[in-house]
Amino acid sequence: MNNWNLIILKKAEKYLQKLSLDEQKRIIQNLKLLMRDKSLVDIKPLKGRLEWRLRVGDFRILYREDKENQTYVVTKIVRFV
Repeated sequence: MNNWNLIILKKAEKYLQKLSLDEQKRIIQNLKLLMRDKSLVDIKPLKGRLEWRLRVGDFRILYREDKENQTYVVTKIVRFV
């Protein structure tokens, strides 16, 4: 179990801020779990891309892993209905 850092790109951060507080908390809680131990969350690599997908209810959080710097970079947050 490694502790990773997290960077949320501006576009994803703006989307996150528009959500309700409960939705924000749920997403942030799952991102914290991801940083602590990725086996605790629902993730999978995206085919043909360098990104991964984290599923949080109706939301999909797309992110990249920078293993060298132990950093997750959140590129996009979308509601998938």
